[in-house]
Amino acid sequence: MGLQGEKTATWFARAKANLVNGVSSQFRYWGDEDTLVIDRGEGAYVYDMDGNRYIDYQCGFGPVVLGHGHPDVAQAVAEAAAAGTTFAMTSAREVVAAEKFRSAVPWVDALRFTNTGTEATMHAVRLARGFTGRDVILKFEGQYHGVHDYVMFSTAGSPPTAMGSRYRPVPLQSSSGIPHVISTFIRTLPFNDLDLVERLFRDQGHTIAAIIVEPMLGNAFGIMPEKGFLEGLRKICDQYGTVLIFDEVKTGFRIALGGAQEVFGVTPDLGTFAKSMGNGFPVAAIAGRGEVIQAWGRGGIAQAGTYSGNGVAVAAAGATIDVLSTGEPYARLEKAGKTLMEGVGRICAEQGVTAHVVGVPAMFGIVFSDEPPKDFRDSAHHNDQLYGDVVMGMIRRGVMPVDDALEPWFLCAALTDEDVATTLTAFDEALAEAMA
Repeated sequence: MGLQGEKTATWFARAKANLVNGVSSQFRYWGDEDTLVIDRGEGAYVYDMDGNRYIDYQCGFGPVVLGHGHPDVAQAVAEAAAAGTTFAMTSAREVVAAEKFRSAVPWVDALRFTNTGTEATMHAVRLARGFTGRDVILKFEGQYHGVHDYVMFSTAGSPPTAMGSRYRPVPLQSSSGIPHVISTFIRTLPFNDLDLVERLFRDQGHTIAAIIVEPMLGNAFGIMPEKGFLEGLRKICDQYGTVLIFDEVKTGFRIALGGAQEVFGVTPDLGTFAKSMGNGFPVAAIAGRGEVIQAWGRGGIAQAGTYSGNGVAVAAAGATIDVLSTGEPYARLEKAGKTLMEGVGRICAEQGVTAHVVGVPAMFGIVFSDEPPKDFRDSAHHNDQLYGDVVMGMIRRGVMPVDDALEPWFLCAALTDEDVATTLTAFDEALAEAMA
C-alpha cells in the first residue's frame, strides 16, 4: 500500500497529466503510489491533500529554516509584492537586503543577488575562470553544486564504486546531454584527502581556476570536514593563485548566521548562498572579497538575470536574516538537533544496530555502517535498504525525512519538544519494525 490517500491520489493523477512524472524536479518523484501532493505547510508541519499531517524534516531540501509560513517573512513578502517586484534597476529593498547580508556574513566585501543555487554556483565558477584566466575546476566526489553542465560530475547520484582509483578518479557524468568535452575541464577527488589535493596541484595547479567545495557534504549524510582539511585547501589556493569557492547553498544561514566561515574559521574567496537565506523563497547570492568579487566591476565577465534581486526575493531574505540575527532560531535548532542526534544514537544502540549520526544539529545524517563515513566512497558500505524501510515506517507514523539517506535531515526552528519526542518514538518503532 502506497502513501497516497484517495484525495492525494486524485491530485497526483492530475499532476501526472500535466507535469512530467507529476513533478517539477526529479528528486520529488517517489513512484506513482508514494509521491505526495502537499496542500500547505504550517510551522514544522506539512499537510497532504487528505489532511494527513507530517513533521517535516525535508524542509524543501533545506530552505525552510524558520518554519513554513513564518509571519515576519510572509508580511515582508506581501508588502513587496504589492509595491511591484521586478524593475530594470536596483531597488531600495535590494540595497537593504545586501546590507543585512554583509552584516550577518562579515567576511564578505560585496555580493550580487540571483535566484537559485544553480545560478549562484554557475556564476561563481565563471567569475573564477574569468579572474584567473584558467579553465579547470576541482570538485569533490558526492558533492552537488546544482544542475549546470560544469558541475554535474561525480555527484551524490553517482555509484561510489564506479569512480575509479581514488588516486586517479574518473569524473562520472551525472546526466545525458552534457557534451563530453566538458569533462576535460573538471577534476574530481575524494573529500577529506588533502594529500591527493596537494598531489593534483603539484601536477596541474597552474591550470586550476577554482576549488569549489561544500564545507560539509550536504548531499552525502552531512559528512564533516576533518581537522585541517579546509585550512589546507585555503593554503593551496593561496600558493597557486586559485580561487576558493565555498558552496554554502545548504550550509549558509543554516549552520550559523555567518555560515561555514563562522563554524570552521576558514575564509573563502567566493561563497554561494541560497536556500535558508530566504526561508523557502527563491533567492540566492554570489558573495566574495577582494579583487575576485570586484572583477565583475571591471567588466568583461558576464553576470545578469532579469529576476535577480527582485522585490519578493530580497524582502524574504531581509526578513529571514532579521529573525535569524536575534539568535533565537539557532538556539532552538541546537536544542532540538542535539536531542534528536543523541536520541537516534541511543535508540540504535538499544536495538543493537550499528549506526553513526553525522553532521550538525541543524542538518545531520544517519549512516547504518560499521565505520563512520569520511568521504562519499564510504557510502557504499551504508545499509540503504534498512534506512529506506525505516524512513517509510516513520512517514506512515507522521514524521517525514527524505527517503534517501544521503540527504540529511533538515530542522526548522518551529520544532517543539513534543515534535522531537514524537520523532524519536516514530524512529524507535520504525527501526524495530524494519529489523523484524
